Amino acid sequence: MAKFDFPTSPSVNDVYTSNNTTWQWDGTAWNVVTTSAPLAAQNVWTTINSDSGQTSANTTSDELTIAGGTDIGTAVVGDVITINYTGSGGGGSGSSYTNADVDTHLNTSSASTNEILSWNGTDYAWVADQTGSGGGGGSSTFSGTTDATAAGLNVSKIYEPAIAMLRVDNVGATAYTFEPHYLGNNPTIYALSGTTIAFDLTNAGGHPFEIQDGAGSAYNTGVVHVSTTGTVTTGAAAQGNSSGVLYWRIPETLFGSYRYQCQAHVSMVGAISLKRLSVI
Repeated sequence: MAKFDFPTSPSVNDVYTSNNTTWQWDGTAWNVVTTSAPLAAQNVWTTINSDSGQTSANTTSDELTIAGGTDIGTAVVGDVITINYTGSGGGGSGSSYTNADVDTHLNTSSASTNEILSWNGTDYAWVADQTGSGGGGGSSTFSGTTDATAAGLNVSKIYEPAIAMLRVDNVGATAYTFEPHYLGNNPTIYALSGTTIAFDLTNAGGHPFEIQDGAGSAYNTGVVHVSTTGTVTTGAAAQGNSSGVLYWRIPETLFGSYRYQCQAHVSMVGAISLKRLSVI
């Protein structure tokens, strides 16, 4: 970074220029006034000619011809000739920006922690720094439906951790089966209090699945259904589905006998036995 030797005892509105940058003292701090690109080659006087040997005009035939080159203007008022530069600020092809121009263009006021400037094709914008560490690694944010589909995964099956994922199928309209952990029809399912068990309803078409208490009433506490497109419903709205995945977040204080039941077929019913870890 360039070193700037600012004056040590400036007065208000004093200016200081170094490396194509100009600052002005406001009484408290030095503030950037302009920043420009390095100057290109400057215009020089093409010629300044007078008639031979003359340095002053003393006859009506004496004359002074000034050819200033590109971007040079002249003005005559009485016997005074004013010559000035009429090109763009900074001379040559350089561009000049004020402090506000630079801040607005680079959006400096809207930056957040761990963001870097990146060109988006139209302007610079702040984006998350994904350089990471350890040879080019980075981080990314998981977008459930999009990323799961791209990876060949079903978002409903990875919604949350479960102690077991039971694939629910049916034997006609008489029984449920639960692979791969249980054999036979309408088996008793065992689960631990305070854990989550998942029921994959992909193959349960036409057999709406419901969790019930021991008396046969719908038990809606902790029940969460996730469709194959990622739609999440809870409680009573999560019951009675025949596709997607039904998660049951079993309360820590819940134990004893519960049931699963097909809402459309009375014979498709079985027990769920909830055990506390202390009595296994």
